[in-house]
Amino acid sequence: MDVNALVKKVTSGAQGNHGTLSTVMGLMGGQNQAGFSNMVSSLTSGGLGDQVKSWVGTGVNQVVSSQQVASWLGNDKLQQVGRSVGLSPNDVASHLAQQLPAFIDKLTPHGSVPDEAGLENAAGQIAGQ
Repeated sequence: MDVNALVKKVTSGAQGNHGTLSTVMGLMGGQNQAGFSNMVSSLTSGGLGDQVKSWVGTGVNQVVSSQQVASWLGNDKLQQVGRSVGLSPNDVASHLAQQLPAFIDKLTPHGSVPDEAGLENAAGQIAGQ
């Protein structure tokens, strides 16, 4: 799954495409279903459960602030991602705040985190748009 291409497609290039989300997924277990699932679980347990529920569900997506993202990810990981993609920690948090809602929403079209085949299917449908 080409996470960078999916982010660009899903967000229409919003906030650029610096590899921020794919780097975070890599920290969470990989740019695959495991990384995606781990990221969703981490967001949920990291204080963003209501937002994640809205992104995964079929209703309106709640927004998330860069401060909430920074709190979830923590300073060490923000700096690590920032070094990897050439952005400041504040820019990393801002990019993720813009990208996460649409990215998770589009990859969970049936209201739940899909298995590997379902994730690849959703990614294929997005890439084909």
